[in-house]
Amino acid sequence: MGDFVIQRWDLDPYPGDMAPPHVHHASDEGFCVLEGRLEVLLGRERRVLGPGEHVVVPAGTTHTFATVGDAPVSVLAVMTEEIDALVAALHQVSTPAERDAVWASFRSAPVAMDG
Repeated sequence: MGDFVIQRWDLDPYPGDMAPPHVHHASDEGFCVLEGRLEVLLGRERRVLGPGEHVVVPAGTTHTFATVGDAPVSVLAVMTEEIDALVAALHQVSTPAERDAVWASFRSAPVAMDG
């Protein structure tokens, strides 16, 4: 397994999820809230984390995250180098076909959520 990367994400309020529900097939990820509140989808359960609270997302678990209300949130995101590279690559593509190829190349995939 490679090294882990820690990123500080300062997220402005945004309506809805900031990423589609997705899964990393071979990488774990974690979020720790520094300021504000973060809603995290873990499997089929959503929970709101406040300052000092954290969640670990094991490989193979559907997840995403959202800001809560009108306040920004600061989060430490702990991820593998593979997930860090995936996030960077997703910000460089513009078409659905390119996006699908990027997800697949980093052993990850969006997940359709029913109901």
